[in-house]
Amino acid sequence: MSIIAIAPTFGSEGRAIGRALAQALEYRFIDREIILKAAEEHHIQTEKLEQVDERGLSFWERLYEEKRKYLIFIESAVFELAEPGDVVIVGRGATILVADIEHALRIRTIAPSEIRVRRIMARENLDKRSAAARVKTVDREYASRIEYLYGLDWTLPELYDLVLNTAREPFGWAVEALAHLVRTERYRPTESSLQKMRDLTLASQVRAALAADPTTGNANIEVVAREGSVQLKGVVFSSSMLEAAAKVAERVPGVRTVSWEAVEIPQIYPGPMM
Repeated sequence: MSIIAIAPTFGSEGRAIGRALAQALEYRFIDREIILKAAEEHHIQTEKLEQVDERGLSFWERLYEEKRKYLIFIESAVFELAEPGDVVIVGRGATILVADIEHALRIRTIAPSEIRVRRIMARENLDKRSAAARVKTVDREYASRIEYLYGLDWTLPELYDLVLNTAREPFGWAVEALAHLVRTERYRPTESSLQKMRDLTLASQVRAALAADPTTGNANIEVVAREGSVQLKGVVFSSSMLEAAAKVAERVPGVRTVSWEAVEIPQIYPGPMM
């Protein structure tokens, strides 16, 4: 029931390795299914979710509230798909989201720039100059997107259990090594790690329900779940917002009890401008 999350550098063939690894282990392989699941469950156009997950973020997009909601929906889909285990998930911020799960193996695939350029030339039928420009652009946009969405520099090796250089082809050696690693005692789930995964999944589902509800959709509410008990915290103008959020949370499958704590901010009328 282990989880393998892969963050592929553009041109490093991380997706191809992930797909082969899933086949070797008889695990599910998850990539674009995350987008499709989130779109279906929350009645959102797939194209809009792909914009959040794949496009660069301009200044104006940073101010767009819907982006926050769509990110919450993607995170909920990642946790729901990962919770059963026996899964390889590529991209979608999965390596960041499962960082606290002991039975999750987090991998980043890399390769020297010249090799990545050569692969992109062959894959997209580009000349060397165009391929080099594309690699540089994708690297820059992905780094800025992860920094904005999660506040992290995704290139830091300490974010991963393993950084894999895929310069050597074919990739059978990489698949064999990763399959052996994930079968070790280190990545076998325990009751504690499984419960943590269940808690994170439930919390993400509550956040998604709050984001989808028209009453609570714009509220910034912290959600913590533990064995079916959900706690809500938020800085709000009125405690009625947390009361409404509690009612939304109670309808999420798996929630047994809901408690909430509000820090109210008084709405002060400044008077007419003179």
